[in-house]
Amino acid sequence: MATSAQITKDTAETIARFNDAFQRRDQAALAAVVHEDCLMVSAQPAPDGTAYVGKDACVAFWAELMDDASTTFEVQHVFSDGDWAAVRWRYRFGPTDAESVLGVNVTRVSGGRVIEQLGYTKTPGQVLPLPE
Repeated sequence: MATSAQITKDTAETIARFNDAFQRRDQAALAAVVHEDCLMVSAQPAPDGTAYVGKDACVAFWAELMDDASTTFEVQHVFSDGDWAAVRWRYRFGPTDAESVLGVNVTRVSGGRVIEQLGYTKTPGQVLPLPE
């Protein structure tokens, strides 16, 4: 039986392969680390995003992002614990921070493949009445 430290290590390695494939725009390598039963919920449209169910649907969504050569995906931080990981990233569609979105993916790994990913972003919109 795998220890919690080994599960965390395996999760971190899977997330590294996923992020590397995404940054290299390698759809085959990305597909290789996506579970057949993957559920991905995109960050948009707010408030609930859009659910993509199954490997083919998830990979097709990510492939569309990867196909746009005018964009870049920058991994800023990865935290893994057990079969879960949080990845903070910036997706750029122009040269300045104003032409980008900062986000986090909360991802679950099973058997060395991404089985669940929930996306969250900071985007312009209505200002909420939060305390200062």
